[in-house]
Amino acid sequence: MTNITPPMQCAERLSDLYGGVMPIRIGGTTQDRATYDPDFEGYVSYVNEDPLVPPMELTYGPKFWDLIPEYGGETILGFNRGDNNRSNTFAAVVEAKKRALGNLAAIELGNEPDVYNMWNKSIVVPPWNASQEGASAADWAQEFLNIWEQPLPILAAGSYAATIPSMPDWPNIPYLIETAFNDSVKAGVKMYSGHLYAGPPNETDLAGEMGHVKTLADLSVFTESIALSHGDGRPFILGETNFHPYDVQMDQTFGAALATLDRSMRAVTMGIQRLFFHQALFNWWSDNQINAPFYGGYMAVQTLAGGTSIVELDGGDSFYAVYVVYNGHRASKVLLLNTEYYAAGVRPRMSFTLSGLRTSSVTAVRLTAESSETVTTKDQTKRRSGPTLGGEYTFTARSIVISVGSIMG
Repeated sequence: MTNITPPMQCAERLSDLYGGVMPIRIGGTTQDRATYDPDFEGYVSYVNEDPLVPPMELTYGPKFWDLIPEYGGETILGFNRGDNNRSNTFAAVVEAKKRALGNLAAIELGNEPDVYNMWNKSIVVPPWNASQEGASAADWAQEFLNIWEQPLPILAAGSYAATIPSMPDWPNIPYLIETAFNDSVKAGVKMYSGHLYAGPPNETDLAGEMGHVKTLADLSVFTESIALSHGDGRPFILGETNFHPYDVQMDQTFGAALATLDRSMRAVTMGIQRLFFHQALFNWWSDNQINAPFYGGYMAVQTLAGGTSIVELDGGDSFYAVYVVYNGHRASKVLLLNTEYYAAGVRPRMSFTLSGLRTSSVTAVRLTAESSETVTTKDQTKRRSGPTLGGEYTFTARSIVISVGSIMG
């Protein structure tokens, strides 16, 4: 926020379509490595030789929370549970409440606690199964609620890394809802949160990973969690997601942009309220450029903006997806999505036929690139050298330039 421009510009573009300041989440793996120092006068401090690797330890001070009201959007804020230092964590919580309450949408206690054992976190007593993690999460939540008092509900609960049980009695959201959380803790929960990257089996090639069928399979593991969350009167969100966690080269491609678009649309169709895309090694933007996946995210927001409901029309068994966004009882937008891999040779074609349209004219905006492997570059000067949206590849001061005068091929 203080010295890198593109992320804030990109957030503004999404905020334009959102109709308010874009919600954000401040959390991730480093929140369970962070120590609060009330006497530290800077924002955050850490030593790290490799800028592409998250620091194993960091320190932050009260000034850090001042950035939240300065940003001005709803913020999910994470705190350290893994290091098991309750006095330090709850001191940070109290100060954050003083400085940023007006913008705090939810509080997370810990991040991906199901893999605490892998990180050798202080809180872990092996084997760290569902009953152990569930009891710990409930106990921390109750102590937090006693200190926080009001306003409630405020907790974002869960935030587990694994999308399916990887071992018997694996920590998971259904266990929290059905077993670990009593009525007092549940009353303090505002939302339940899951994390999703490339679900197993992890594809190693872009052609397999970007396909519509794979996207549906990855998201399907949340069906039970969504149903139980809604049954408990709480929304379900993806507090952390992105395309592929193991292959940075794959994640920066136009194929990743299409997967981002498909995942966003499908998630909302399933009843997932929000998706927070992780800005780390797998980025929508870097310090001085927009990366290809941002185009997919922007197209998703543009498609959903102004809608009140959404329906998926495709059968889920091919590379092709069809999403219809309604405004009231009227279909206002249709997204036709081709996720078939293409790199060279003859580009595959697919004809979509829409019937029952009660309008005399239709406008279209096309998101495309030369191939699924296309990436953006810092010296990009031609439209054909990277992804284009509505025929344009640049973003203006306040919005993207969209060509909507006629149907685009």
